[in-house]
Amino acid sequence: MRWSSFLPGFGLILGILSIAHADALAQPDAGVPSTDFFEARVRPMLVDSCIRCHGAKKQSSGLRLDSREAILEGGENGPAIVPGSPDTSLLVQVVRHSHEEIKMPPKGKLPAPAIEALAEWVAHGAPWPKGTVLTAAEKDEATEKHWAFQPVRQVKAAPAKSQSWGSSTIDAFILAKLESEGMSPSEQADKRTLIRRATFDLIGIPPTATEIEAFEADHTPDAFAKVVERLLASPHYGERWGRHWLDVARYADTKGYVFNEERRYPYSYTYRDYVIRSFNEDLPYDQFLLQQIAADRLPQDGNTQPLAALGFLTVGRRFLNNQQDIIDDRIDVVTRGLLGLTVACARCHDHKFDPIPTADYYSLYGVFASSNEPADPPLITPTATNADSVAFEQELSARRAKVDTYLAAKRAEIQKDLGSRIEPYFLAAFDLEFNPNHPKLDDRARTGSLPPNRLRLAITHWKTHLDAARKKADPILGPWLAFAAIPEADFARLAGDVAKSLATSKPSESNAVVVALFAAQPPTGMNDVAKRYAALLAKAESRGEPGNDASTSTDELAWQSIRRVLHENGGPLGVKSEEVTGTFDVEEQNQLKNLQNEVAGLSTTHPGAPPRAMVLNDAPQPVNPQIFVRGNPGRPGKSVPRQFLEVLAGAKRTPFADGSGRLDLAKAIIDPSNPLTARVLVNRIWMLHFGTGLVATSSDFGLRSDPPSHPELLDDLAAEFVRSGWSIKSLHRRMMLSSVYQQRSENKPDSLVKDPANRLLWRFPRRRLEFEPMRDALLAVSGRLDDTLGGRSVDLTATPFTTRRTVYGFIDRQNLDGVYRTFDFASPDATSPRRYVTTVPQQALFLMNSPFVIDQARQLATTTGALPDPETRIRDLYRRIYGRSPELAELSRGLRFVNQRANDPSPATPEIWQSGFGGVDDSTQRVSRFVPFPHWTGTTWQYSPNLPDPEKSYLHLNAGGGHVGNDPQHAAIRRWTAPQDATITIDGTLAHPSQEGDGVRGRIVASRSGTLGDWVAQHGNVPTRVERYEVKAGETIDFVVDGRTNPNFDTFGWSPVVRKIGPARAEWKATAGFQGPATPPLNPWEEYAQVLLLTNEFMFVD
Repeated sequence: MRWSSFLPGFGLILGILSIAHADALAQPDAGVPSTDFFEARVRPMLVDSCIRCHGAKKQSSGLRLDSREAILEGGENGPAIVPGSPDTSLLVQVVRHSHEEIKMPPKGKLPAPAIEALAEWVAHGAPWPKGTVLTAAEKDEATEKHWAFQPVRQVKAAPAKSQSWGSSTIDAFILAKLESEGMSPSEQADKRTLIRRATFDLIGIPPTATEIEAFEADHTPDAFAKVVERLLASPHYGERWGRHWLDVARYADTKGYVFNEERRYPYSYTYRDYVIRSFNEDLPYDQFLLQQIAADRLPQDGNTQPLAALGFLTVGRRFLNNQQDIIDDRIDVVTRGLLGLTVACARCHDHKFDPIPTADYYSLYGVFASSNEPADPPLITPTATNADSVAFEQELSARRAKVDTYLAAKRAEIQKDLGSRIEPYFLAAFDLEFNPNHPKLDDRARTGSLPPNRLRLAITHWKTHLDAARKKADPILGPWLAFAAIPEADFARLAGDVAKSLATSKPSESNAVVVALFAAQPPTGMNDVAKRYAALLAKAESRGEPGNDASTSTDELAWQSIRRVLHENGGPLGVKSEEVTGTFDVEEQNQLKNLQNEVAGLSTTHPGAPPRAMVLNDAPQPVNPQIFVRGNPGRPGKSVPRQFLEVLAGAKRTPFADGSGRLDLAKAIIDPSNPLTARVLVNRIWMLHFGTGLVATSSDFGLRSDPPSHPELLDDLAAEFVRSGWSIKSLHRRMMLSSVYQQRSENKPDSLVKDPANRLLWRFPRRRLEFEPMRDALLAVSGRLDDTLGGRSVDLTATPFTTRRTVYGFIDRQNLDGVYRTFDFASPDATSPRRYVTTVPQQALFLMNSPFVIDQARQLATTTGALPDPETRIRDLYRRIYGRSPELAELSRGLRFVNQRANDPSPATPEIWQSGFGGVDDSTQRVSRFVPFPHWTGTTWQYSPNLPDPEKSYLHLNAGGGHVGNDPQHAAIRRWTAPQDATITIDGTLAHPSQEGDGVRGRIVASRSGTLGDWVAQHGNVPTRVERYEVKAGETIDFVVDGRTNPNFDTFGWSPVVRKIGPARAEWKATAGFQGPATPPLNPWEEYAQVLLLTNEFMFVD
């Protein structure tokens, strides 16, 4: 769109890419993840696997890996890492084993999670903790002096020289600090700025023109206070501030990668709705925390809705269901999110910088290890009896019946197999010494054509029977034990004696059939004994159950006694229901999992599914935790009690005694004497109002944190917060009614020089809208915003676009939609201390090309289309979008724009790049089928709104790569169509970042000439260059990627570039050409509405 020539001075959102608003984007440690990730995931790996050869005492190949500086300097082979680029970093290459010559560690490849953690650390710039590791004595001394561990104390602010500014305690503290630096605050903002600031702050949408005008007309002293009260009373307040809390709670609607398990949480939305409701009700913060940690331990009084609060603990990532990692995540969200302490850094060793010993980590580990998630989460509302609920229960019963039927059929199949092949199973068990964990079990199963897991079950049962037989006289197995007791060297000599003794034993202590087995001819060895027993057992089973008229002869009774050994009391053929799944191979496991996913998925999608709470319950018997040496559960160390942190509770603290200890933990956290809880919360609220907290590191109050910019103010806020009953709404009132909050946002040159980061708050910080208020504002001004509260999450990217507020968007933590990441959405993988603001071209490009934004522009143009004349129409658009009337110059520009655009429409743009799937005919070396993807998410082309799709699995394409389909005929294909005859060269890099699977195959296939290149990338990258090719206009070049023989772990990267060779050079980049479905061109009024939506005035808050 050629807007710039029509609208000079409009201040388009493209301005976010310039330095004009750098003040709005400045953030402490912006864009860099916490060094806690390094401490928890990377340093232990370096210590365990690298430092012995690359540390202070020894530097193989001249390389040290014990400091960031040494890693950057590298050794004989150059720098070990390139911060921000793991694929080109030598250290990552050698541990991935993708380097041609060097592969480390020498003893074998690291586990995939360790390699991925290293790559992620490098990708984020390789952050390394500042400062030096403290000794225990240094740590104790620093702890005694550290501001965050001191009791909260209230002091009066120093008297200010100026008496004309500010009236609140907050103002007094801010003014005193400003004056001490020779600075002064800014003037009060105008009313329009104030109400817009407050409305976005509290409810996340812009004020209407009517609301602005009413405020401007109210000249009473408490006019702004009334605005604040109205906004705090709005139900949309909870949606805005609940979303802030969900960042802390690492909220998502999915579990992350969990193999083929159902990935979606069916009831995550009940936690989100609980949070929104709690903020709206101004639930005291101490009660809010108490419920989120131990709601199941509190009196319910008939109200079960607070149980949903436990989603705070349970809605996190599931780490392939690794319980140690799940518990680590819960410790982190509680301690970093609520206390500002990085306790998770003490998982493998005492905290390097803070007074948190690894014993304290495992004390908390024991609390959460003593808490279980029930199979059936509790209902939090009475069961409904409407048509939807009835249909849900019927379908749920039907799906559960399918699972039961499948398991019953498999149980019968296993029993039949074990019964029909008793001899090979028994002989295999004998060969493996009746040891279900024998290292050669799989090999023996293969040679006997026996399913390994079924063989393991049979061996387990035989072992149990033999162990029991040793403790009593057993007529059936006693002879076996007698022969087995003979030393091998004496077997030929003593076997006859054993056979004779069996023949002379009392009838009550022997079985005639078993005795006869050895009477005629003594066995020659245990192999012979085993063969005879195997044949005997098979014959006994083949005789079957006796009928009603069966003989009761001694012989028949003896045979039935043998058969009972096979079936009764856990016999080899007595397969229990709970043992069935343990025998499944991969295919059977997948079949069962698919059926179970159908059951779990129904609760996620069916409108009649009743809401349930994602609770924890205390285990019947609490776990007495042990320290895992270096974090390894296979190396348990000394036991520790379940108790609170020593730095907060003292060395003589009392261990938790109530169940798991979660309730005791919650009470310790909300104890008013705890110096951290209130400080952390008021600092977080301050940060969300003013852009930066009084403590810059909102989730790290440890010894590495910088002191507060205004320590006395922080304590005053914390003390009053507790005194006011832990009311968050009272905090808003205090902060927003201060003169500090109501300052103008314009720069002052002298103040900017003295305090460029505005830490002293000499003005209000200008800020860009976050993703949620930006999207909600677009809906609000177009008149489409759905103000329905609560309910299941919705797909924000599916068309037609939902008009629900963004807080209700479906959050897929494994496949988080690109639009979230583009606009700095908090990662749901861990508790997030803040939104890190970035400026990247994709933000402006998305807003200019997004079908969602275009939809709102079209709606605005349609809404104003009935107005009588262009001037009135422009005025109405300004009122809707900006809440004001246009100035004369703006009105003139707008009229000129729509008139000229009507006479000079945008030319149609040919579609150069397309995204689809299909396959290659190997005989012709041509693409035999190309199917354009039917579904666009806003950032990704895929087969349907669901990823994985039930039919096409993870098949999709995005700007940088994608994922293959299930077979080569469902390869991901990026198609380029030549716009002209040309000589071209093609460049790119095919990447397979996973350390699992067999890699991906990439092919470049021309419609005229066939395959131009064929490459395989496995656990690394390969260049994909075509030096020269003569292309004809209209010819297609397909970039085809398939998963070779295994489509798992086949996310890939490939964004090729086609370049024209010759004097009239041209370039076609796949990333730049990647776009959504073509939309009809905008008419002049729709273009004009979009221009107004993309201005800084709309996208920024002063």
